[in-house]
Amino acid sequence: MTRRVPFDLPNLPSASGAIVLALLMAGPLVPGQAAAQGLLPGGPPAASPSGDIARHEPIFGRGPRTLWQGGYGIGVGIEREAAHREQHWALDYHLSYGFTERWMGLVELHQESLGEGAAFGSFGNLRVRTKYRFYMNNVPGGVYHAAVVGGVSLPSGTAEHSPDATDVVGGLSGAYEGRRWLLFGTARYRLNTQGDTGIERGDVVLYDVALGIRPVLTGYYQPDVVLMGELNGEIFQSSSLAGHGHAEEDHHGQVGPGGHRLLAGFGAWLTYRNWAVKPGIQVPLYNGLQGGRELDYHGILEVEIHF
Repeated sequence: MTRRVPFDLPNLPSASGAIVLALLMAGPLVPGQAAAQGLLPGGPPAASPSGDIARHEPIFGRGPRTLWQGGYGIGVGIEREAAHREQHWALDYHLSYGFTERWMGLVELHQESLGEGAAFGSFGNLRVRTKYRFYMNNVPGGVYHAAVVGGVSLPSGTAEHSPDATDVVGGLSGAYEGRRWLLFGTARYRLNTQGDTGIERGDVVLYDVALGIRPVLTGYYQPDVVLMGELNGEIFQSSSLAGHGHAEEDHHGQVGPGGHRLLAGFGAWLTYRNWAVKPGIQVPLYNGLQGGRELDYHGILEVEIHF
C-alpha cells in the first residue's frame, strides 16, 4: 500500500550512507586510464559508444549505451512519487559491469520507506538486466548504435507490494548520439507470471522516445550538460484473480482491467569526467488506466560513477 509521508526526506539507513560515502571517496580516473578506456577524446575506443560522445541514455527510459570491457559503474538514486495526495519515497542502487565493449550486465535493488518519518527498510525484487550492442556506425561528429535489451525480476523482495513472481522483459533500443543532438527509441515487452499469489497479472508493453541537446559543446576535462525530454508509454493488459475474470485494481495496483498510460519526462545529465548527476521529473500526459490511480508526478535524482 502506498504510504503518506511528510515532505522532509526520511533518515537514510547506515547501509545507504556507507554506499553514498564510498561514492564520494572514489576519485576520478587519471588521464592515462581515461584515455585507455575511451573516456577521453583520442583514447583507443573513443569513437565507440563507450567513449566521450556516446555515454548518455534517457533518465526514465532505456538506451543502447554499454560500458567498456572490464569497466564497472555504481549508482545511487532517490525517488519521490505522488499520487492522489499520497507521497512515496524510495532508494535505488545499481551495479553495472562491462563483459565486453558490446555486452554489459546490471544488478539493481529498490528500497522502500517504512512509513511516515521513518528510515528506508524493505527491499523490492532483485532485478538483473543485460544489454548487447549489435550495431554501431561511426559518422562525423556522432554515432548510430542499437542493442538488444533484456532482464528478469526475481521474487526476492520483502516490500509489501513486491510481486511474488518471476517477470521477464526484452526488447530493442537504438540511438543517434552526436556532439549537439541525441535521439533515442526503445520498445520492450514485459512478461508477467502468476507466482504464488493467485493473481494473473497482465503483460506490459513499454515504449520510450527521448530527445537530448547539449547547449554548450565542451571537452572531457570540462563540466558537461545534456538536457533531455522524454515520452514514456505503458500499455497494460488486463489482470485478474486466478479463475475469477477481470477485477477492479487492488491497492497494490496488481489487479485491474488494464489500459494505456503516457508520461512526459524532463531531465538532465550533469557530467564531469567519470561522474554523472541525473535529476529528472515525470508527469502524466494521458491516463487510460481503468480503475488505476492517476500519477501526479515522479521525481528522481541519481549519482553515478564509472571506473
